[in-house]
Amino acid sequence: MSFLHPALLLAGLAISLPVLIHWLTRPRPVRLSLSTVRFVMQAVQQRRARHRLRDWLILLLRTLAIALLVWAFARPLLGQKPLVSAAELGDGVRIVVLDQSASMGAAVHGVTAFEKGRPLTADFLSAGGNLRANLILAGATPRAVFDAPSANVGALREELGRAKPGPERLNLQAAINLAGDMLAKSAPEQRRELVIVSDFQRTNWTTADFSPLPKDTKIELKSVGDSDRANVGILRVSAPGRAEQGRELRVEVEVGNYSTTARDIQVELTIGKGTYRVAGLCPPGLSTAISTTFTPTEPGWQTGQAKLLNVEDSLKADDVRPFALDVRPSPTYLLVTRESAKPQATSSHFTERALAPVVARDGKPAIRVVRVQPSSLDRDAAAGGDLIVLDHPGKLSQPAINLLAGLMRRGRPVLYVAAESADATNLKMLAEAAGAEMKLPVEFLPPAAGQTRRGLFLTEMRKEEVPFSIFGDSLSAALGTLRFAGGLASRRADRGLADDVLASFSDRSAALVVTSCGAGSLGIINADLAASSIPASGAFVPLLSELVSRLMGTRADQTAVNSGEAMAVYLPAEAGAAAGLSLEPVENAGQLNDENAFVTWRWNIAGPPGVYQVKRGNATLFAVATGVSKDESDLRTIDASVIQRLAGGREVHFDAAGAGGGEDQKDRAWTWALIACTTCMLLEIGVLKAFRT
Repeated sequence: MSFLHPALLLAGLAISLPVLIHWLTRPRPVRLSLSTVRFVMQAVQQRRARHRLRDWLILLLRTLAIALLVWAFARPLLGQKPLVSAAELGDGVRIVVLDQSASMGAAVHGVTAFEKGRPLTADFLSAGGNLRANLILAGATPRAVFDAPSANVGALREELGRAKPGPERLNLQAAINLAGDMLAKSAPEQRRELVIVSDFQRTNWTTADFSPLPKDTKIELKSVGDSDRANVGILRVSAPGRAEQGRELRVEVEVGNYSTTARDIQVELTIGKGTYRVAGLCPPGLSTAISTTFTPTEPGWQTGQAKLLNVEDSLKADDVRPFALDVRPSPTYLLVTRESAKPQATSSHFTERALAPVVARDGKPAIRVVRVQPSSLDRDAAAGGDLIVLDHPGKLSQPAINLLAGLMRRGRPVLYVAAESADATNLKMLAEAAGAEMKLPVEFLPPAAGQTRRGLFLTEMRKEEVPFSIFGDSLSAALGTLRFAGGLASRRADRGLADDVLASFSDRSAALVVTSCGAGSLGIINADLAASSIPASGAFVPLLSELVSRLMGTRADQTAVNSGEAMAVYLPAEAGAAAGLSLEPVENAGQLNDENAFVTWRWNIAGPPGVYQVKRGNATLFAVATGVSKDESDLRTIDASVIQRLAGGREVHFDAAGAGGGEDQKDRAWTWALIACTTCMLLEIGVLKAFRT
């Protein structure tokens, strides 16, 4: 506890005044000559006991009233004393960080957290003395008004007046690091102060690290969060799998309910020219995915938005989320093999028939499979393939390996049927070319000399994952009798994920591997299909179809980018060179550059929620949807005890009452002292009336 006016406590000496008055006004004995002394003495004793009780009660009430009056004038402040005072100037450096993230736009009773924080921030940007200050507006990328602390607090206040919350998440650590750099450059004898005004959202603060700050920094944390901020927001809009023209597509909308009651959710989906309604029940404190289906009638990029209907919540920024879908025509598979295209019992023939099992009315396959000789594999040949399949390609050249690695990093899926010893070399070179972006869970090796890989059967299948999940409870019946031959030996690699091995053979070698590589993916079937029994089974076509859907469904170009954050994506190969490409709806939406025979789209700070497109003429070649980070939808605040643990031994004062009025809330004890003082005076009158003689 501290006092706003501690000097007035000296007035507590006035407590002795009632005692002094009581002593000076005590009754003096008077001698009287009476014959009936015995009766008089009894009456005197009765009156003396009654008056003594009255006098002590009055003395107590008067003394207590004066003590309470002095206490009220001293203005006691309950709780821990702030480490940084807005009125304290002197010689020092003060950095004020104001949270500018989307959650600060949440409103309670029409007042946003940011508007509560603006005057608090202004109080700490005071002129006078030798105090130098700076203001950091903290969002996805923190921005300081000046490069170094300055005495020009007027300019800081002007910038504060123009500031407003943005549709981005809080990168708290970047703001702390920036403040630490400024404070570390100040003189050692100067007072170092850091003030952070935020709603202390749990999702942003649980990983805070104050170690970049100098040890002697005094940290004052002012909360403007409110426990009544209930929110419902759209966290994600996606279409699992590949969006194809004329094929029914399922669109999922993930909604988060961060309130204390279940909510009936209604979402309006606008896709191109069509409008759809989806609804569902969302439990409190959880997220729920609701979905609908539609059939795209035109290929190309389809843009739209998901909007919450009839919802009352604190944050409006996450009630609408834009999205973009790349609707493709019927897929084209590129089959890289040196085997003959004539119908015969070869591995590539079985693979080709399984990739395109349906025949159209004109007698041609509904899905186009293009055979390419390994020596002819180049960028032009690969541009037309939605999926690249390698089956008996032989030893690949280094340029072909580099091309495949680059295509995978940019989102192109690759399926490799590893049957020969040369495939082990190709996979090793492919992993080296992909670098850190691909981590194979196993290392494939040629079989040992004299070893024959025959009669192998599947074990340890991940039946809950694609492609095995399609068989359900009949998985063992469908695949248990199959026998495999050929392929490569394998051994566990340290840097990969064991979960990427979806099935193993009876000799403990990997049978099916699916791993990511940048924005794309790589699937490996470790068997010679021509020497195995699976092509003759009814499970081959659905198994391969599901595997291809999984590989092609991992495209990253349909994922929204968080507003305010850096973005770097590769455009598809068909985009061509950067020359002649344009960005819409704004030209300053990043830069397009030619890099390694591909075009990259780099944007240091992604724009506000919307859909941004790359065009050549009137044709849209690529699109990205930006939106509010899902971390901003959960408005629950962090506990003060957690803040103390994150402080790392530094002095921290967390004003959790800031949401309800800051210092005013802690400065109410004096009003209760005045009420108690008045009560004592009224009780004194009551005592005098009760002991009236």
